[in-house]
Amino acid sequence: MNSEEVEIKTVDTILDKGVRVPIPAPFFLKIFGVRTIKVIVRRPVIGNMLRISKMYLKMGIKDETENDWRNWIDIFAKTVVPASRIVAIGMLRGRIRGLLFCRPLAFYLRWNMDTRQMAELAALIVSLSGVQDFMNTITFLRGMKMTTPMNVSQ
Repeated sequence: MNSEEVEIKTVDTILDKGVRVPIPAPFFLKIFGVRTIKVIVRRPVIGNMLRISKMYLKMGIKDETENDWRNWIDIFAKTVVPASRIVAIGMLRGRIRGLLFCRPLAFYLRWNMDTRQMAELAALIVSLSGVQDFMNTITFLRGMKMTTPMNVSQ
């Protein structure tokens, strides 16, 4: 095995185990002196990636935003709730857990994390998501052209 393969296997092992992320502890734990809890964030599954993609498209973010404070405040007000839900979906793996706990976790994160912590968590989820692997799969399947008719006879 060369060094690149070892590095790839090491990264895959780390991603499978997940990354510990500190988030502020709930009130009932703060009574006992616990300030933060560590949550393990793993790779989102494909179903959650689909939900995240749909939610991002519903946000309607456009590239041609102006550097106007009113425009920035308007964008922030419209996108903070969906953005926190995207982070919550990325933290929760599985369909049932995502459906049951997405909104409460997003609400908790909105009221207990600042924008920098939320952005770091979102960047972590994006880096763990493995979008490049999915794009490679799509490119491979497009190259196969399975639906084109094959000329079997001469």
